[in-house]
Amino acid sequence: MKNIILILLFVIVLAVSALFFAQNDTMVQIKYFAGVIDWQLNWVLISTLVLGFILGAVSVLTHLMTAKIKLVNANRRLALREKEINNLRALPIKDEI
Repeated sequence: MKNIILILLFVIVLAVSALFFAQNDTMVQIKYFAGVIDWQLNWVLISTLVLGFILGAVSVLTHLMTAKIKLVNANRRLALREKEINNLRALPIKDEI
C-alpha cells in the first residue's frame, strides 16, 4: 500500500512539474559580471532549484561529518579513560602503617 501511494505521489509531482515546465517557456535575460545570457525561464528556475539543493546538501553534510568526527574522537577518549579506570581498579591496595 505504501509503494502505491509513493508511486501515485511521484506521478502527481511529475505531472505538475511538466505543466509548470510547459507554462514557463519565455526567454529571460540573465546579467552577470562577465556578460549577459538569454535563457528560458523554466531552465533558470530548475537550475537555481538544483543549485540550491546541492549547496544545502553540501552544507548539511559538512556539519554532519564534523559531528561524526567529534563523536568518534569522544568515543576513543572514553574508551581510553575506561581502560585506565579498569587498570586502576585492578591495582592492589597497599596500606602503609
